[in-house]
Amino acid sequence: MRTFILASLVLAVTSASSFAGTPLIDARQNAQQHRIFKGIQGGDLNFTETQKLLKGQARVQNLENKAKANGVVTPLERARIHAAQNIQSGRIFLKKHN
Repeated sequence: MRTFILASLVLAVTSASSFAGTPLIDARQNAQQHRIFKGIQGGDLNFTETQKLLKGQARVQNLENKAKANGVVTPLERARIHAAQNIQSGRIFLKKHN
């Protein structure tokens, strides 16, 4: 239950930033959150794995927030965020399939 509340909070924070001009990044963040929730519901993720994945999602969100701080997300910042999302996506896959 505690994991679900924490995950819902992270999802709400992620959704709130969708107006700042990075719709593809936000959509991918939401899709990855959904993958984590499906892993919780399916029993593929335990509490520790879920916490680590949510921390990773929060790190990616922090990268995005820092990039948006000056009002413009440069191509380099966008590439860094996508790279972080790729790493996080791989981690989600590995945790769900171990």
